[in-house]
Amino acid sequence: MARKPGFLADLKSRRALFEVRARYLGAVRSFFHRGGFLEVDPPCLVPAAGMEPHLDPFLVRGWASGREAYLPTSPEFYLKKLLASGVDRCFALAPAFRDEPASHGHSPEFLMLEWYRRGSSRRHLMQDCAGLLSKLGRGFLRGGALEREGRRYELDKGLEVLTLSEAFQRFAGCDWLEPDSIEAWRKLARRHGAEGTEAWDENDCFSFLMLVKVEPGLARIPRPAVVEGFPAFQAALAKLRTGDSRIAERFELYLAGVELANAYSELTDPMEQRERYKRYQEERLRQGKPAHPADSQFFRAVAHLPECVGIALGADRLLALLLGESVPRVRHGC
Repeated sequence: MARKPGFLADLKSRRALFEVRARYLGAVRSFFHRGGFLEVDPPCLVPAAGMEPHLDPFLVRGWASGREAYLPTSPEFYLKKLLASGVDRCFALAPAFRDEPASHGHSPEFLMLEWYRRGSSRRHLMQDCAGLLSKLGRGFLRGGALEREGRRYELDKGLEVLTLSEAFQRFAGCDWLEPDSIEAWRKLARRHGAEGTEAWDENDCFSFLMLVKVEPGLARIPRPAVVEGFPAFQAALAKLRTGDSRIAERFELYLAGVELANAYSELTDPMEQRERYKRYQEERLRQGKPAHPADSQFFRAVAHLPECVGIALGADRLLALLLGESVPRVRHGC
């Protein structure tokens, strides 16, 4: 069989990449094992793949049995069931699947790192993030620092933490809490260059402002950054702040302006969880999409969830940054 020029060189390059990836995953696992986390392998065939309006799952069918199941958009439901059963700390490096066009910033199949803590706060998750990035920086980067687009990012200097209001004021010259109507949101987006906003909702306007103003500003911070306190319309499965229901108890982790992780103080109210599920499926139907099936076991588990926090980190995206690959700034909505 004729081989194309460079065939063996290409195979060697791929092999080297797999070897680096294996070392990277080993370092991640070592970090969590040392932290007392239980590693689990969530199933890849599930009765329900998620509940958020913007997440579109894959439906698969067995050739012989005709059985249908979904591929998970994340291992979240499974890991929360473990928390409800009494597990204190757990993590998974698990494949996730989302039916969206493949691009340089998105893949229909990718590796998700998720971990959860009972009886902990988001500050504990931030400490986890800082420790993990420091470990990976020392193991994969010269001098423990990331060089990207002419800037240097120190991974062993902790995190810079900003509220979302501080980030908007600093990088967009406004406070995201100011708009009090959909037209006010559209006006704010247009002021910063948006076009064709007539059909945009709050989430569209907010995501545009994050992409064109806030995230480029975060890229100027010379270490990993955390932005906390997101809009309630991006709460997904996060709690809302006591005393200000406009704000979700949620943060995002950034490195070099690239969103790496999304963290919550987890919603533990089963009635509110069911209400959000119903509201999100109504939104999907208005968009012409089928509703997500309800995972009744998950809803029962929420009733037994203790106070807990959790975070989902794009493992492939972080590795790409560490290897010096070009990673565009993209947003998932919530």
